[in-house]
Amino acid sequence: MKENTVTLTELILFKPENEREKQIYNINKDVIVDMMKKLNDNIYYLGGQIKMTFDDKIDLNLINKVREIEKINLIKYGGPCNAFEAISINHHKKMLEETENILKKYFEIMNLRE
Repeated sequence: MKENTVTLTELILFKPENEREKQIYNINKDVIVDMMKKLNDNIYYLGGQIKMTFDDKIDLNLINKVREIEKINLIKYGGPCNAFEAISINHHKKMLEETENILKKYFEIMNLRE
């Protein structure tokens, strides 16, 4: 079974090969575009928490790690201090959920290809 990790570069270049894969990989690519827009010297922050590059491997364990960091930070710092911070936190949570959805669909297709 293939290792369930992928880089941002691989996600950007990924193309479904047939109709079944297209049906599975019916995703909102805004999350990938958003990550690309926020790149600064090949760096982005997964879920606003973990510093990553285009070539760093992403997996579902890393998604869960981001959620754990969010929980710890909520306890440590409390909730958002203003509306702008609340919007930013909610945006990162939404993008993380969409990233998780993309990963699951990508891994499903890769496992089918085996």
